[in-house]
Amino acid sequence: MGLDTRAQERQPEVGTKTAGAAPAPRRRRRPSPGWLYVAPALAVFAIFVAYPIVATIRSSFYDYDGISPIREWVGLDNYREMLGGLDPYFWKAVTNTLLWTVVTVPVQLAIGLGLALLLDGALRGRVVYRTVFFMPAVLSSAVIAFAWGWIFNPDEGVATRVIRATGGTGQAWLAEPATAIWAAFGVSAWRYSGLFMLFYLAAMQMIPRDLYESARIDGASWWQRARRITVPQVRPMTMLLTLFGVIGAFREFEVVYILTRGGPAHATDLLSIQIFDQAFDLSRPGYAAAIATALLALTAICAIVLLRLISWANRSVE
Repeated sequence: MGLDTRAQERQPEVGTKTAGAAPAPRRRRRPSPGWLYVAPALAVFAIFVAYPIVATIRSSFYDYDGISPIREWVGLDNYREMLGGLDPYFWKAVTNTLLWTVVTVPVQLAIGLGLALLLDGALRGRVVYRTVFFMPAVLSSAVIAFAWGWIFNPDEGVATRVIRATGGTGQAWLAEPATAIWAAFGVSAWRYSGLFMLFYLAAMQMIPRDLYESARIDGASWWQRARRITVPQVRPMTMLLTLFGVIGAFREFEVVYILTRGGPAHATDLLSIQIFDQAFDLSRPGYAAAIATALLALTAICAIVLLRLISWANRSVE
């Protein structure tokens, strides 16, 4: 039997429709088991993230003291008090939180990138330097707050002694409204810049070395290579760290609370401190839940904007 004859015999089996032939039964698609793989993560998210958010929003419509089981439905009264100017400290906390975010995040990014540029090269003892700069990121918030409280002590603090040694006078850094928030800014920048440095170092390891070799052959200096190659290549990491920094700034609480408790005269009062004070010091969990809901909305808006910017940065690098 020749090849042409066998091909003619196989032709009907290939599946070409012929007139009068009954359609082949369609196979029923089996449900994909993919959802089973994500089910545990979804359950954890629902229990530890979604439910607390829903419970907080629900609590913001009630007035209660947090101890008694009696809850009074007040509707939007908590939001009217918060947004209507009846609570001037809320807008002071909003201003401080936004100022905290605008100041600390760029400073941490700049110091982290600068340290990474210096410690990415063949510097002697760079491992020791990296460890020293990263160490504050792993220290306890209480330890950092007490250490810097001692440094800022107006009588025997290190900062005061340095100023006196240069001919100045002692400064009550944490007791003056004009200097308290800037002192807290400095502590935050000192604490997280080393962590940002570590992320930048990881991003710099992914840059192709051929780019540096070509630039070096062309006579580019260290500063030109850093400005024309390194900074553009780590732009996605910069956007990601900006997102982390903004979210961290909105959550800042422990160090500022231990250092100043939001004072003096609410100069360092952040939204997170307002939530704590309203819930536990003033026994108003419902109003604290309203502030927490406002903070959640503010964080979500900033996160969405930054995620769009991260997507744009990734496309521009590609």
